[in-house]
Amino acid sequence: MLLDQKGECAMNPRKALMAMSTIMITGWSLSETAVAEPEAKPMGAPTRDQIAEKDKWNLKDIFDSNARFEAAFKKVEGIIEKLPSLKGTLGSPEGLLKALKLRDETFSELDLVIVYAGLSYHQDMSVGETQGRWDRVQSLGTKAGEAVSWFVPEVLTIPSETADSWMSKNKELAAYRHALQDIHRQKKHFLSPREEELLAMAGEVTAAPGNVFGRFTNTDLDFPVIKDEDNKDLQLSSSVFYQLLYSPDRRVRRDAFLGLHDTYASKMNTLSALLSSQVKQHIFYAKARHYDSSLEAALSEPNIPVDVYRNLIATVSKNAHRLHRYVAMRKKLMKLDAIHRYDLYVPMVSAEQEEIPYEDAVATILKSLKPLGSDYVSTLETAFKSRWIDVYETKNKRSGAYCWGAYKTHPYLLLNYKGTMNDRSTVTHEMGHAMHSWYTAKKQPYVYGDYETFCAEVASTVNEVLLAHYLLNHAASDTERLLILQQQIEGIRTTVFRQTMFAEFELKIHEMAEAGEPLTGNSLRETYEKIVRRYYGPEIVLDPTASAECLRIPHFYRNFYVFTYATSHCAATNIGRRIIDGEAGSVEGLIDFLSAGSSKYPLDVLKLAGVDMATPKPIEDTMALFSELLDHFEKLYEEHQAKG
Repeated sequence: MLLDQKGECAMNPRKALMAMSTIMITGWSLSETAVAEPEAKPMGAPTRDQIAEKDKWNLKDIFDSNARFEAAFKKVEGIIEKLPSLKGTLGSPEGLLKALKLRDETFSELDLVIVYAGLSYHQDMSVGETQGRWDRVQSLGTKAGEAVSWFVPEVLTIPSETADSWMSKNKELAAYRHALQDIHRQKKHFLSPREEELLAMAGEVTAAPGNVFGRFTNTDLDFPVIKDEDNKDLQLSSSVFYQLLYSPDRRVRRDAFLGLHDTYASKMNTLSALLSSQVKQHIFYAKARHYDSSLEAALSEPNIPVDVYRNLIATVSKNAHRLHRYVAMRKKLMKLDAIHRYDLYVPMVSAEQEEIPYEDAVATILKSLKPLGSDYVSTLETAFKSRWIDVYETKNKRSGAYCWGAYKTHPYLLLNYKGTMNDRSTVTHEMGHAMHSWYTAKKQPYVYGDYETFCAEVASTVNEVLLAHYLLNHAASDTERLLILQQQIEGIRTTVFRQTMFAEFELKIHEMAEAGEPLTGNSLRETYEKIVRRYYGPEIVLDPTASAECLRIPHFYRNFYVFTYATSHCAATNIGRRIIDGEAGSVEGLIDFLSAGSSKYPLDVLKLAGVDMATPKPIEDTMALFSELLDHFEKLYEEHQAKG
């Protein structure tokens, strides 16, 4: 699944389940590579029976018992078996429509069993029964891919003029116009039925690098024991590491940073071999489908020009001096002789932050999103009251946060709420995903009832923009204002600068491999360190094992995905600021965007909200905003300090 600072984006469950061997099915991308296994929560958390029912999601909205799940699973198996029997029947409008409808039925039902299995597994990842259920639905997804592998090649035997004629006379078939035209757009990249079947069958095999990476990093790495702020022993883990990066005790965050990266560096040979294998997998599929590069192959399905990817890197790189200024400002305000990577997360403002009760966070979020209209807010209220959300950390629960669901269900949110400002932002972020999924499913048929990852982080970030604006206007003190400003600054730093840095590294290592250069632990780390140094500038001190960060990022097993975090953030900032400014039509444009699903290509869907990501302007505007926020923060900080 797709991890970021906030957790996971809402998306089609089959895309969350599987990554890239890409079998194109009229607008859907069915892929076969499971991504990194998420980490369970530490042992000290409460058990689920210690949490109130109202604060746990209600999976009975999908299946009211495991027996019903088993019945649905068998039903999907039966439908899948019918799909190959339609092979050779697409030569008439009636035959094509029948196959399309059966395909939609198959995958809409498959969605339900995938989501139920995944959500029940994530409640307590130590339970063997749910682990087995999750493994079974992955295999079922592979079988479904094999069962429809003939579909696209057969559609391509229908001349586009013939298909257009059929659709002009058949209203039901016409609903598939964009999807069918999209298949013909990519005609030269589809293979023969047997070749497509072989690629589908290879899905679980080519999933190996991502699967092994997830299992290895979550179960087999031995992280050191370090001392916490009270000088007590603390077992380091990935989740503990992220908490300690915010520690005001520099010794603690240094030990956590070095302890984690020393561990990854010690396993450099294994981890570099896995990443190299994943890159080779991408190259294999690109060559198999006759693309000029892995990048072109990855962006072809959503019809995004490679120039959009390269434009992001070029524009952000051109503005790296703004990030250099940020690092220098941090160093000055924190009164450091030297600034390291582990100094970049701790708040620059010393303040005792009060715990924010979940109910208070919800009330604030609802107020902040009122500009989006009564329908939007009333749906949010329903979500909060109707157990769409699993709120608190429990023993062995999946870490992080995400929004997930099937077309036939409402969205589900996983949280691990602890009452921080970041937690409150996470709630509004994930609710943005939920609303995107809700409007899409409400307005679109199943074939367009999802949205591309290029658009996935937009709605969530618009919510964050509006929340930050509300909080800034209602802040009770300079300290509170500084904390809110810093959160906005960090959002751009981590989501635009850092994710673009990741995107540049990902592009570089694919280009290296495509040129025949070996991807060794040393070459990967050296390449990464050069890019990090260029982004963060001359003030940053790079510790010897910090470059091992490139070996621990699960996003790199997602095939040119990380850049969408940065583009989405820039698009959302543009939309949010226009809504705040009261621009006519900006709210309506956002709702149109949320409702469009995949009925258009993602660049065109974003244009409904008034954003053109084919140009540098939204990125340049976000870069300028970053500097404005730095100016505002630095001035307010100095005034605050002068007041004593």
